[in-house]
Amino acid sequence: MIKLFGDKIIWWISILLCIASVLLVYSSGGASILITHITHLIMGVGLIFIFSRFNFRYFTNLSTILLISSILMLSFLIIFPEFDGNFISSLKGRWINFGIFTFQPSELAKYSLILFLCRNLFIHSDLIYKFYYLLLYILLPTALTCFLIIPFNLSTVILILLIVIFLIFISGYPINLFFKFIVLPSFVLITIFFSILILPNNPISDKLPRLTTWKNRICSENFNYPPLSLVDCSSYDFEQVYNNNYQIDKALSAVNRGGYLGSGAGDSFYKKILPDSISDFIFAILLEEYGLFGGVSILLIYLLFYQRIIILSVKSNNDFSRLILLGLGTVILFQALLHMCVSVNLIPVTGQTLPLVSRGGSSIWVTSLAFGIILNISYQINNQTGLK
Repeated sequence: MIKLFGDKIIWWISILLCIASVLLVYSSGGASILITHITHLIMGVGLIFIFSRFNFRYFTNLSTILLISSILMLSFLIIFPEFDGNFISSLKGRWINFGIFTFQPSELAKYSLILFLCRNLFIHSDLIYKFYYLLLYILLPTALTCFLIIPFNLSTVILILLIVIFLIFISGYPINLFFKFIVLPSFVLITIFFSILILPNNPISDKLPRLTTWKNRICSENFNYPPLSLVDCSSYDFEQVYNNNYQIDKALSAVNRGGYLGSGAGDSFYKKILPDSISDFIFAILLEEYGLFGGVSILLIYLLFYQRIIILSVKSNNDFSRLILLGLGTVILFQALLHMCVSVNLIPVTGQTLPLVSRGGSSIWVTSLAFGIILNISYQINNQTGLK
C-alpha cells in the first residue's frame, strides 16, 4: 500500500479541489478539453506525491535555481514577445510554447520568489536589519521579478508584493524598521501608481498596456469613492462594450441564475458565452450550477486549508518551515479569494485562476508543487524530525 506523507486533511483538500475541477471543466469545456485537463491533474497529483517526500530543506538551494530559471524565461518573453521558432515560441508575452506543452513563467516566478525570500529571511536573519542587506537579499529580487512580470500581468505583481510585505512582517522584522523600509516606500509606490492612473494623457500608461487595461477596468465599474473615483476616464467610452465589461456582465448573470441551490451539475447556460469560463471565471460557473451552497463550500475548503497552515505553523519549532508554510499557503488563499471576488464583481478583473480548480497546466503544476512542499513540512512537523 502506498504511504501518503503529510497532513491527511490537506491531502483530502487537494483531492476535493481536483474532483471539483474535473466536474466544472467537463461542464464548461466538454470531453475534448477534459482529457487534457485530467492529464494535467494526474501530473499535478504526481508532483504533490513526489514533493511531499522531498525534504523541504533542499529548497534553500533549489529555490535559487527555480527563481533564476523563472527570470530567464520572463526575460525571453520581454525580449521576444512574439517569437516563433522551430522548437520554442512565445505567445502574447505570457506563455512559452515548448512544442509538447505551453508554460506560463509568471506562475513559477510567483512561487519560486516566495521560496527564495523565505530562504533569505531565514539564512540572513541577522543581516537584513541593515537596509543594504534588506535591499540585496529581499527587495532587489522582488523588484526584478515584478519588473519582468508587470508588462503583461499586473495582478500577479500586486499579489506578489502583498505576500512579500506579509512575509517580512511575520519574519520578526523590527516594527520600526518595517514602517521605515517597507510601509513608507510602499505608500510612495502606491501613490505613484495611482498618479499614473489619475493623470490624463500619461505617456507611461501608453507604454504599459496592462496599466491601460486596469484603468479601463476601474472606469467600467464607475466607483464613487477615492482614490478609484479619481482615475482618469476621459478616454474611456462607457457606451462601448469592452471585453472585461462583457465578462463581468455574463459572470453576474451566471451567479444570478444559480441562486441558492444552483441550476444543477452540467446545466450551465453561460458557460457557452462567458469567455474564460474554464479558467478566469470558473467560480461563476460553479455558482451557476451549484448555487450559493456550492460557492460557500469551495470557500470553506480553502479556509480549512489555511486553518491547517496556521495550526502547523504554530506547531513548528523551526522558523524556515514556518515561513514557507505561511508564504505558500497565503499565496494559494489570496489567489483563490481574488478569483472569487472577481467573479462576483467585488474587484476589477485580474485574470487569476482558482488554484487546483481552473483549467491551466502551468497553474496546476506549480500549485501542486506548493502543495507537495507544504505536505512535506507537515510531515516533518508532525514527526518533529530534523527541525530542531
